[in-house]
Amino acid sequence: MAEVKNSRDPFIDNARFLLVFLVVLGHFFVPIRGDHPVINEINHILGLFRMPALILLTGFLSKGFMKKGYIKKITMKLLVPYFIFQVVFGMYYYFLYNDPTFELYLLSPQYTLWFLLSLFFWNLMLFVFTKIKYPLLIAIILGVGIGYISDLGHYLSIHRTFVFFPFFLLGYYMNLEHLKWVKKRFMKLAAVATFVLVYIMFEQVLSLNESLQWLFGYTPYAGLGYEKWYAGFYRLAIYGLSLIIGFAFLAFVPTRETFFTELGKRTAYIYILHGVVIETMYELYLYDALSTFWDYALILVYSAIITFFLGSSKTVKWMRPLIEGKIVQPLLYRRN
Repeated sequence: MAEVKNSRDPFIDNARFLLVFLVVLGHFFVPIRGDHPVINEINHILGLFRMPALILLTGFLSKGFMKKGYIKKITMKLLVPYFIFQVVFGMYYYFLYNDPTFELYLLSPQYTLWFLLSLFFWNLMLFVFTKIKYPLLIAIILGVGIGYISDLGHYLSIHRTFVFFPFFLLGYYMNLEHLKWVKKRFMKLAAVATFVLVYIMFEQVLSLNESLQWLFGYTPYAGLGYEKWYAGFYRLAIYGLSLIIGFAFLAFVPTRETFFTELGKRTAYIYILHGVVIETMYELYLYDALSTFWDYALILVYSAIITFFLGSSKTVKWMRPLIEGKIVQPLLYRRN
């Protein structure tokens, strides 16, 4: 995630921190969601808005793409870390899971790394879409249309890049007043009603078992069992529901400085690193440790601890050369 060093409204960083916390929580739910209907339900409603909202806010922070050196900046902060962690995580998972063979696919993103690759492409796509007519409409058409192509797989995260690009582009075109309109009086009450209504509508649109695959955004319609011409209307419906519930979430985000505002500027560290921590915990002990209600309640505590730790200044200090691509600078630039 591209980080912005200039001062900005704390509302944005508060929202980014809370959303990335929900991403961490959701990934804690993934290995056990199939065994627990309540967790499955919670994970689905969170999955409906957490990534779309995070992507929308990331697009909001990408307004400086026309500045000199921007492509070099996103290459260092997105593309270089992507390749670094593709290798690092590939090797780590090989030893963690005792795989019989080691295979490294640099162009097929592992786990959460798809976001770095897609974010790099989204920034490049701004150079084209900000110069054409009806950019949002075209982005939505492409996001819906990509679902009819079945041969892309996970290669270069192409499917997710087009599916989620409308949220990024919408965020780019929004200003702070657009994002904060949900902070008006009585909006929290309306937001609660919206959560309930959207959840009911979502359950009517798709069955529980298949809905998460739609939210992931990387499976073509045929792979979801929808081969009819009208399959794209389901994605359109999900686009609408995701936006509605995403703004309902923003109604509860604090507008003032909080104890986690600063961590909202370090979401790249939390996002990139949390997956390997969670998978290690499950592989070493967590599967066997979860049995009672209070054990599952501890997942909230684990998620909070991991989110705060990975966003801490100590983590930033030690991981900055990798996360921000600075480790390769001596190889790319000559000293004068």
